[in-house]
Amino acid sequence: MSWQWQQYVDESLLGTKCVTKAAIHGTDGQKWASTPGFDVQPKEVEKLKRAFTNPEDLYSSGLHVAGTRFVYLRHNGEHAMYGRKGSETGVCVCKTKSALLIGFYDGGIQPGSCNAVVEKLGDYLREQQC
Repeated sequence: MSWQWQQYVDESLLGTKCVTKAAIHGTDGQKWASTPGFDVQPKEVEKLKRAFTNPEDLYSSGLHVAGTRFVYLRHNGEHAMYGRKGSETGVCVCKTKSALLIGFYDGGIQPGSCNAVVEKLGDYLREQQC
């Protein structure tokens, strides 16, 4: 893990208090940084990456992140997708040129707040060609 990537998780995502857990993985599935205990598996990252071009499977199987199944809600263009589990838990996944950003929320955090934070970092990284 790189200090820079961990700083993005700790400060740009968790530091906002709008994201409960987060991870950044390379599009090859390798973990670059994450919240301790938030173990997104390379196989899950691969499936998420493929879903950006073909989300059809997600309608029946859902999004799987760190061993948890989320109901697939929607895509936002080709850069973000969203999932939900129950009424207060969800996930936002953003794709950049070389990474997937995964933000998880629970405990009364508004989904839109989490989504905005993760998408903002995704926009910044895409501008940096990352």
